[in-house]
Amino acid sequence: MSEQEDPKQAELDAKLAFTVATVWRSERISCPHPNVLQSWLQGGLEGGAAEFVEFHLKDSECPYCNATVDDLKARDDEAKLPVLTDMKDRLLRSTSAELKRSKA
Repeated sequence: MSEQEDPKQAELDAKLAFTVATVWRSERISCPHPNVLQSWLQGGLEGGAAEFVEFHLKDSECPYCNATVDDLKARDDEAKLPVLTDMKDRLLRSTSAELKRSKA
């Protein structure tokens, strides 16, 4: 009968097995708030706070926070796009106006 119990026990052990890392990741205990991640992206964190976020993202490879950082980067890129387009348009208009004035 011990042979029949071994597979069941192994299955039970596998279900109950966990590590601190899996608990922390599943419960997102160490995940910084998105505002902290935004500050890190903008270079607003220093010292231990910046080191922790870098460790959390790069060494721990937290999928949730890395996805949040990707979203924040995309949002920042989208927010900058109209400003750059507007700046380009103003630069072209002012250059064109100056060239017309210099020819006259």
